[in-house]
This record gives sequence, C-alpha cells and structure tokens, in this order.
Amino acid sequence: MKLVNQYIIPFKGLKEGDHEFTFNFSDKFFSEYEVLDSSKGNIEARVYMTKSSSMLSFSVYMEGDMLIPCDRCLDHFNYHVRFRDQFVVKFGENTEESTDEIWILHPNEFELNLEQYFFECLGLSLPIQRVHPEDVNGNSTCNVDMLNILNSHGEKKRIGTEPDPRWNILKKLLDNTN
Repeated sequence: MKLVNQYIIPFKGLKEGDHEFTFNFSDKFFSEYEVLDSSKGNIEARVYMTKSSSMLSFSVYMEGDMLIPCDRCLDHFNYHVRFRDQFVVKFGENTEESTDEIWILHPNEFELNLEQYFFECLGLSLPIQRVHPEDVNGNSTCNVDMLNILNSHGEKKRIGTEPDPRWNILKKLLDNTN
C-alpha cells in the first residue's frame, strides 16, 4: 500500500513568511522503501519553509532511529540518524534546470511532494559500512556466536609446516634488485 499525500506541503494558499511542518517516518514508511535495509524506525523530520513572492526556502532537520542489519554479524541494531539540509524552490518554465540546492517548479504548481526527497536523505544519512557500535570499553557489541562462526571459517594457518621453498628463491630475486 503506497503512502499517499503524507509528505506534501501545499504552499499555494499559505501567506508569505515562515511556516513549520512536521513529518514522522514509522515502520510503514520503511516497509515501503525496502532499499533502505530497514523495516523499522521512528524518525521525525521538521521542515521550516520561508515563503516569499518569488521563491520558497527550506531548512530540513531529521532525527531518530532506524533498525538496520550489521554488515559483520547480520544482527539488527538501532542506528541513530541525524540529517540537516537546505534548498530553495524557484518557479520557472524550464524545470530540467533543477539542482540539489535549487529546485525549479512550474508556476502552475501548488504543492511540493517531499516523499522521494526524504527517502534519499535517509539513504544518504546511513554509513557505508554498517556495524554495531562499540561499548564504553571499546569492544564490539556484535553477536558473539556469529563472530565465532565467522572466525572458525577464516583462513587456517598451517602449524609446523615450512613455507614452499619456491618462495625463498623469489625472495632472493627481490634482494638482488635492491
């Protein structure tokens, strides 16, 4: 079920000046966007809009928690999200000239749908490598059982065996070139 009209700002009927909007992202939002690797979360976005006769200025602040999988042990953990951004909306005929900081809307537009923008902001706020945070002592809080299984399948060292003698011959070549 698609989230309809929940993240729209109807700016056309608003007076010039400052306006504040609050949006909440719950489990329903995260189940809609499976690409975020999160099925649960609770994030609040505050959008401050300043309307003038020729443009709209936006400041966006997002903060909350998302439940994401750990890349190391595959258990889920709460990741605290904090995101801040600003952009300007101008009106014009050529809407293809929009950038990340300046959005161009057709003069006949009367509302702004921020659903895709919020999705992208949440995606950008996630780290590239997602691992459990360390505890106060600097130890990993990953699932110990899973780490033991991963370590048992790691490279096993040969005990009591000599390295292949061919490597020694190659090492002599390196020594001769220095």
